[in-house]
Amino acid sequence: MIDRVFAAPKGPELEQGIEFALNHRLDYELSTFYYVENLDQKDREIAKYRQLLANFTGMLSMHGPIFDTNVVSLDPELQRISQHRYLQAIDIAKEMGVRYLVFHSQWTPIYPSANATRMWLAKLTDYWEKVIAEHLEGSNLTVLIENFLDPSPETMLTLLNRINSPHLKACLDTGHINIFSPMSPIDWLKHLGSQVVYIHAHNNGGELDSHDAFDHGVLDMESFLNHLALLPQKIHLAIETSTVKGLNRSYDILKPYLKLQCEQYVAKSFLI
Repeated sequence: MIDRVFAAPKGPELEQGIEFALNHRLDYELSTFYYVENLDQKDREIAKYRQLLANFTGMLSMHGPIFDTNVVSLDPELQRISQHRYLQAIDIAKEMGVRYLVFHSQWTPIYPSANATRMWLAKLTDYWEKVIAEHLEGSNLTVLIENFLDPSPETMLTLLNRINSPHLKACLDTGHINIFSPMSPIDWLKHLGSQVVYIHAHNNGGELDSHDAFDHGVLDMESFLNHLALLPQKIHLAIETSTVKGLNRSYDILKPYLKLQCEQYVAKSFLI
């Protein structure tokens, strides 16, 4: 079932997106920290958010840096700066009281083609075990690994099962699946199972990661939302659109499925 709904607009309409979340009593995803310049100017960015979120009482999530990072790179300098960027994001998330912090999986096709997937997963497992022990244990922060170029959930699931920690879970991105995977979002949900706690929901035409509204693209989002609403497990859903207009339209499409799961809950209560 859809447990909480996050407004996660990715465009420049920051104030309008926060206003939308406030007006509809939604939770909110901080999006601007995936740009490294905002990590370096964190005091300015945090002050801006604190002002805009002064009346906000919901749950916060956050997207970490996404470009050119590889925390287990074979190049020591690339590894060092990537790990530095991740720790910057973790520190900011803690300072802002963020509950979920999203990082891309950083899987690329070069790993299977170079027969390097096993080595990459081993290094990544060591990395996240160390981060959890040194920076996440004892906190309320959960890091989410999000599919991006991944054609299947196999490597993500292997990583998460190996680590088996409440501080490291999966974020499923419907738009990325539509472009990079032959599988459907529902199939991804079935494979990842309880490891999925958060979803980036948006649509596209199958070629460009355009973060369109639920009804603007080739994904059957209504079937996906229906499946999600009837799942026994609780999953948070973030409407990750490029515009507030798309956020508004997608929320209108989502509302009947929130009502559906409420009706299902009431029906089950009467049966009990």
